[in-house]
Amino acid sequence: MYETVLWATDGSAGSDAALGEARRLAETCGGRIVAVHCDQRLDRPAAARSPLRDERDRRLKIRRQVEELRDAGVDAELVMPKSHREAADVVAETAAELGADVVVCGTRGLGALAGAFLGSFTQRLLQIAACPVVAVTVRETAEGESERQRVGAEA
Repeated sequence: MYETVLWATDGSAGSDAALGEARRLAETCGGRIVAVHCDQRLDRPAAARSPLRDERDRRLKIRRQVEELRDAGVDAELVMPKSHREAADVVAETAAELGADVVVCGTRGLGALAGAFLGSFTQRLLQIAACPVVAVTVRETAEGESERQRVGAEA
């Protein structure tokens, strides 16, 4: 059913939680994981750096996560397209190019109002992806522990 599971990651805790779901889907269906991390550059010509200060650390972390998947016997690869466009647009385009069966991503679960002001990668991806999108939310429990919650939606 899911031959190609695209895991959209920015190196955040939400993305880490989404990796667990992506791995579960890929292993259950005998599929592969394609990790996609958008290296977004600022639009100004003089700006050759990512807008995120810790971008280098994020890329290293994601590379390690993909290597750990491979070491565990999971067919996994990493794609890091560079683009000035919104990350959701790049991920949706990459999913279409690769013929992904599903995109798995993390979400902060900000809600409609906060998402409208801050922008929402997941909300945009749900609107434009040509395949199903599974959004995984990480919420804090009363004891301060992280709790993963799967929220699925189809395009």
